[in-house]
Amino acid sequence: MKKETSPQSFDRIVREVFAPIYPVIAGQIIAKSGIVSGKCLDVGCGTGALGRAIAKITDLEITFFDRSEEMLELAKGYANDENIANRCDFLQGDIHSIGLPSGSMDIVISRGSSPFWDDWRQAYSEIIRILKKGGMAYIGGGFGNAELREQITRTMTQNNPDWRKSFKDKVVAEREALPDILRSLKPSHFEIINDDSGFWSVITK
Repeated sequence: MKKETSPQSFDRIVREVFAPIYPVIAGQIIAKSGIVSGKCLDVGCGTGALGRAIAKITDLEITFFDRSEEMLELAKGYANDENIANRCDFLQGDIHSIGLPSGSMDIVISRGSSPFWDDWRQAYSEIIRILKKGGMAYIGGGFGNAELREQITRTMTQNNPDWRKSFKDKVVAEREALPDILRSLKPSHFEIINDDSGFWSVITK
């Protein structure tokens, strides 16, 4: 199978393969943060699968943020279909300079986007900037649990044995750099989760 990079191909893989992980991860985020109202930013949202899962179990207002207008249009269509559009905004932009006021978000979430950011220190600095005091960020990647990880890895490998090659080195590099980056940014608290749920940085401003 050829490498698929179009928004439509990405959307198909999310719907057909990755869909079960998002409600699980959303539940883990809310259990960890306790934040169920206010404003949430889904960074590098793609088609908005994680933010939409969060919206379904909270009263949070979700801003879907991505550099791709096409991805945001897909996210907007799903939000309309799922009757959550009244609590959703859509913002196109660059993670290294987020077009939102400082202290405007209660929670920032992202799954699978951060390895592809060009400057991790600047990106995480922007995330912390837009958080309210006491707000939380939950950034990283994973499949929710070991069973889903094994199921999805098996399916993806059957379709394309090289599916991890395009991002594996970036994932490793970010994981190695992240503790020092977060220490340098001096949030109130941060922790790194590395277990069956995935690899996540949980940051409190």
